Amino acid sequence: MNVPEVDIAPNVNSIGEGQGPAPARPEKRKTMQRGSGGAERKSKKDRLIRLLSKPNGVRASVIAEMLGWQAHTVRAAISRLRQQGLPIATSKSPKTGEIVYVIVAASGAVSSDEAGT
Repeated sequence: MNVPEVDIAPNVNSIGEGQGPAPARPEKRKTMQRGSGGAERKSKKDRLIRLLSKPNGVRASVIAEMLGWQAHTVRAAISRLRQQGLPIATSKSPKTGEIVYVIVAASGAVSSDEAGT
């Protein structure tokens, strides 16, 4: 009895044949290249320092929301910045009672505005 061959699943019966080119892999994010002169992507650390540099500081909940962090991550990052020598003051918001962090200018230090940069 001769049974005709029926191709039930075309392009699947042998590996690599008839499947066409492999699907393109998503491109990995490029890391920030310093000194490239173009618009650079800021790291979360840079964004955190910028938030902390505001004159009235920033609440912990705002940091968490802006950076997509949980509260314990915010506290750990602040602690790490302090270990690296940044003078960060802590206070409570009079309205909400929430912790507010701010980078304080060291006495006798020249700010970048005063230095002309």
